[in-house]
Amino acid sequence: MKKLSLFPSIILLSLFILLSIGCKKNTTTYNPLPPPGVELPNIPAEMMTLSAISYVDEGLPTHVVTESIKHLLTDSSLATAGKWQLAWGPGISPGNRNLVFVAKKPEKEGTSYAIAIRGTSVKSIGDMLEDIIAFSLVQFPYGEAGDSVAKGMMEGFTALLLTKDSIKGTTLKEFLLSISSTTKIPLYVTGHSQGGGLAPLMTYWLVTNEQLKDKFTIETYAFAGPGIVNKSFRDNFMSALPSDASFHMLVNPIDVIPWIWTDLPGITANNIPVPVPLIYQVGLSIAQGALNIAGITYYNITEPDTIGRIPITPTVPGIDPSNALQWYNYWWKMQHKHDSYLVIMGVKPLKPI
Repeated sequence: MKKLSLFPSIILLSLFILLSIGCKKNTTTYNPLPPPGVELPNIPAEMMTLSAISYVDEGLPTHVVTESIKHLLTDSSLATAGKWQLAWGPGISPGNRNLVFVAKKPEKEGTSYAIAIRGTSVKSIGDMLEDIIAFSLVQFPYGEAGDSVAKGMMEGFTALLLTKDSIKGTTLKEFLLSISSTTKIPLYVTGHSQGGGLAPLMTYWLVTNEQLKDKFTIETYAFAGPGIVNKSFRDNFMSALPSDASFHMLVNPIDVIPWIWTDLPGITANNIPVPVPLIYQVGLSIAQGALNIAGITYYNITEPDTIGRIPITPTVPGIDPSNALQWYNYWWKMQHKHDSYLVIMGVKPLKPI
């Protein structure tokens, strides 16, 4: 069984690397206007911006990443409007595998906090492995009996809890415990891609932690996250949410990642985001077969909310539409990247897409 699970993991890692590096530069610009009557910034846009900021200078030394996060948080042109400040972190696990930071937003009515979890770093093989070590389930120790998640993602979440602020020397839990207030504190949890997959794990940990669960009002925004939990986790997670908590899964419906484990055949059948090249069809088929043999079915936490998509154009400068692999690599990246999500939401991306 170990050999069986290793083979599809190797196949998927190879495909993931191809997908990740297949399109480094995008020249298409897309600048939609906000929907009529919608006043920006708004909370979903702020959370997606914090999620995007978590990717800044990935792979560079912690002090460089820290200063870059601080700098972007002061940018008044972003949806965060320069109103958020770095409060803790970033906590970065060994080998740059995972990153999390906490931002705070002081206002007259009180201070809000947000936990932002970075998505996959293409500069960390270990982090990419976390995405595809999904052919075995492990117990989620902060939930009910039977609640299980993909092994790789559990490793990533455990790593997040062990990270420390490089200056304060505190863990995330220690920082959250140190916040004082006489009333419940608004706390957002957000992440994009792998970060969107880890966000519900973070939320479940918070709402079941005896020291933290009554301290915060938790609102979660998971963008483009893969479904990496079993049915027990999904059901018990939703039941565990307090009445004042909320969970939102926001996706581009032709983004591959939200369906990568929950509906592998559907990616090919539905041409997500464009007709899937044969090499990827084979990889997806092998992965689905391995899940079937292992008896694993993954679920999204809830039915995703569709936020829109980047229009598929007939031509793209520098990209050959007749080259199925090149065409797919371009559009996979374009539909999924964090800056595209910001553009779809009608707010300023960190970099033009």
